[in-house]
Amino acid sequence: MDKESDRSQVPAEVEQSGRQEKVPLIELQVREYIGIFLWLGLLFALTASVKVPLDSSPKAEAVSISKAPWVFGAIQWLLQRWPAWLSGWVLPLLSMTVLLTLPWWGRKVGKTWAWIIFLILSLVWVGLTFVYMFMG
Repeated sequence: MDKESDRSQVPAEVEQSGRQEKVPLIELQVREYIGIFLWLGLLFALTASVKVPLDSSPKAEAVSISKAPWVFGAIQWLLQRWPAWLSGWVLPLLSMTVLLTLPWWGRKVGKTWAWIIFLILSLVWVGLTFVYMFMG
């Protein structure tokens, strides 16, 4: 038998039901953004509801500088030396912004320069972590 004659005998509903409807990329991105903001809102609400004392315990004899895990060593080192607004907010947000805009930089100035920017930022961060760990 001929394949075209077999295909013409299949009802249109059956042929359409086998295919999945394609969702536009922008709609998937919007769904993802909505999901992200809902989760962030939930996390912010949970953190706002937790009461954390900001002062030391009255039973403590002396308060020493607390050590952060090595992952946050660079931020801890900066917090010990610079103002909290700069080392706790501005510099981490600036480094995160640079990392998030690397694909844009790759198109704007070239992939080689984007890799150089990434490596410099990474080496600075790793260097601060090692300074914290060994000289802390």
